[in-house]
Amino acid sequence: MNSKPPRPPRPLPFLLLALTVPLILAGLLFWLGGEYDRWNGLRMDAEQSAERRVLLSGILSQMRAAESAQRGFVITHDPEFTARYDEWRARITASFVTADRLYQGTSVPGTNFARLRDTAEAKIAEMDGVIRLYAAAGPVAASRRVADGEGKRLMTRLQQQLDDIIADEQSVGDARLSAYRARTDTLQRVMWILVALSSLSLALALLGLWRQRVAQYHGELNAFDAAQRNETILDSTIDPIIIVNPSGSIETINKAASRMLGYDPADLSRRDFDVISDIAPGVGSFLDRIGLVDGELKMPYWTDRQVRHQNGRLLPVDIALGVMTLPDGDHIVMSLRDIVQRKRIERLKDDLISTVSHELRTPLTSIVGALALLRLDVGNRLDGESAGLVAIAENNAQRLIRLINDMLDIDRIDSGKLRMTLAPIDLHHVVMRACEDNGGLVRAAHAVLDRAVGDDPVMIQGDEERLLQVITNLMSNAVKASSDGHHVTVGLRQSGDGRRATVYVDDQGPGIPDEFRSRIFGRFERASGGETAPGTGLGLAIAREIVSQHGGELWFEDRPGGGTRFAFSLPVMLPVALPRIRSSEASILICESNPVIARMLQSQLSQEGYSCRVVSSARAARTAIAANGYNILLLDMALDDADAFQFAREVRRVEGPHELSILMVAAQGDDINAPLPLDLVDWIDKPIDPERLKTAIAASFPSSGIERPTVLHLDDDQDTLEITASALRGIAYILKATTLEEARALIRVETPHLAILDVHLEKGLGLDLLPELVNDQGVAIPTIIYSAHDIDMQIAGQIDAVLVKSRTSLPDLKATVRRVFSTRHAKTGGEEGA
Repeated sequence: MNSKPPRPPRPLPFLLLALTVPLILAGLLFWLGGEYDRWNGLRMDAEQSAERRVLLSGILSQMRAAESAQRGFVITHDPEFTARYDEWRARITASFVTADRLYQGTSVPGTNFARLRDTAEAKIAEMDGVIRLYAAAGPVAASRRVADGEGKRLMTRLQQQLDDIIADEQSVGDARLSAYRARTDTLQRVMWILVALSSLSLALALLGLWRQRVAQYHGELNAFDAAQRNETILDSTIDPIIIVNPSGSIETINKAASRMLGYDPADLSRRDFDVISDIAPGVGSFLDRIGLVDGELKMPYWTDRQVRHQNGRLLPVDIALGVMTLPDGDHIVMSLRDIVQRKRIERLKDDLISTVSHELRTPLTSIVGALALLRLDVGNRLDGESAGLVAIAENNAQRLIRLINDMLDIDRIDSGKLRMTLAPIDLHHVVMRACEDNGGLVRAAHAVLDRAVGDDPVMIQGDEERLLQVITNLMSNAVKASSDGHHVTVGLRQSGDGRRATVYVDDQGPGIPDEFRSRIFGRFERASGGETAPGTGLGLAIAREIVSQHGGELWFEDRPGGGTRFAFSLPVMLPVALPRIRSSEASILICESNPVIARMLQSQLSQEGYSCRVVSSARAARTAIAANGYNILLLDMALDDADAFQFAREVRRVEGPHELSILMVAAQGDDINAPLPLDLVDWIDKPIDPERLKTAIAASFPSSGIERPTVLHLDDDQDTLEITASALRGIAYILKATTLEEARALIRVETPHLAILDVHLEKGLGLDLLPELVNDQGVAIPTIIYSAHDIDMQIAGQIDAVLVKSRTSLPDLKATVRRVFSTRHAKTGGEEGA
């Protein structure tokens, strides 16, 4: 099938033909004119030759008649003969005058005619002499003159010359006649040729017209067949198709569109497209409103649109747009896809995801929580082997949770529902938290975790949990690529201009295979191990989407000496003069020069749900306190850049005991007998006893205004209730309810300070309890949503915190309880003071 369009006719051949044919006809007519002139000349020459012969013959006869009249006069003496002689003599003179005229301009030689004239003049002179002699000498003398034979000889010569001239004229006439006949034959042949050529031209013209008409017929037939074929294709297509002209009027619809919309094609022909859909509102031309620029559509595929049925019912569709360029302008071809079935499948998928979220996340959260409580057993009642088994079970449960979360995140990315809760956060804190959370994973792989993180805060706009998810994924990949003794390095640095911060994770593994590099960020892509490779192949795709929504970039590169670096960069908040904001959660600043002890302190306190930040110098601690409010300062006695007591006094002059509690951490043997007018809460000796540290921290919070609240926990899973109660033991009193009725009954007996609600219960929604969560003063009770389901952003704005089961550890829950309660407590205290 020839896909090339037909070429337009070229005007040059037609122009040449239009010029050549008239020129040929003009030349032919010019030639025919010349031939006719020559033919006519030959005819006239022949006629003149005949006329001359007749004239010469007449002259001879006139000469004889004149001679007879002259001799008759001599013999009869009758004067009448003299009169006749004069008459004939005048005729002869007139004939010679005519002959002279006829011989002028002719190609006939005039010598013979001149001799003839001379002979005729001699003869006339001889006859005139006889008559004069008769008059002078008498008849006898005249008779003797006649008898001497001179006149006869002249007459004989005249006859002979006339015969020669007539013979010459005859030959000339014959030649002219032959030429005339030849010209006549030639003209006849030419005329026949012209007739033949004209007939042939007419035949060719008629043949051309016939072929043109046949071609036109076939073209019209092909166009009709193509139109029928296109109409058949349109009508056989299961998707409704609508063709709209440049003015926005509907030109045609296929049968599928007719069935979908309830209109006959004739009913919508030339009607405005707005009759069936409002996809192109606004002012301006239809093509401008549809987004057509320079022949290209800005958005060729429109999802989740609506078209209007003839009865007014709205139908959900996806619309694919195409441009069809025709002589009268650009036409829009719209293909509608009925998505009612897809919507139903999406609802089924959402139901499945909801089931997965609830039926898998909830028990997994309970399992992980129970294992964490066993692992964090402060009494150290588990032996080494049992503790190892608990750690294995917890790690694999966490792995299963990550798998479920990855699958659900991919679904959110596809549906455009992956949202970030952006707020000012310290990226330094996020990186340190990721190192603490994943330290056990690195150690389990017999690798070494190195940190290349400074002490200065790096403030960004971000979602802390999602960025933690990214770093965790990168560290997990680095651990998978590491062997025994390999180092995994996590670092944070800022660009030279301070506008961007880069987080990187280095490993000493074999590197990324060349054939895998181009698809490493694809979904379900795994390295050379294929289906046997660990993981789902979703982590990097999710990480890149999270980083992208933060306005950042994720990439990888080879490290000098082997291994791979995965890194992402984020924009840094520009420093502005803002008042210091004190953290509303139970936050602890650890100022410890020994990195090993600092990590141990941070790990133990994070497991208890406290938000911790580590600095290694007094300078960094001074900057952190100035930038962020902390509840507790855990201060090392052996600082490298300052005396701990002097630094503590300096901090106390700025931060009162109700704003900041200070705990001193000292090695055994340090002198602690110096007077300390610092309102210290406690003194902790090294090596640090975890139970002693926990007691000291808990004792410090009354000085910071935080009390032990009563918490109502509503969840239909009994295991989750028990695990949560165990996790919050010591920091809150727990009221447990599995149904809305039980929760309402508990509220009537005791008003809680805080509520933790699951959204989806076996009967009803936990959110239905929100209107009843008010205290005696009519103030809303702070509420935390702790659910296996993701919460709509509008609902999230109405409560104090949202935690997703399987994404939230028990320390996270404990920290959130402290943060929410302390925030509300601070607000209430401020209002009462006012």
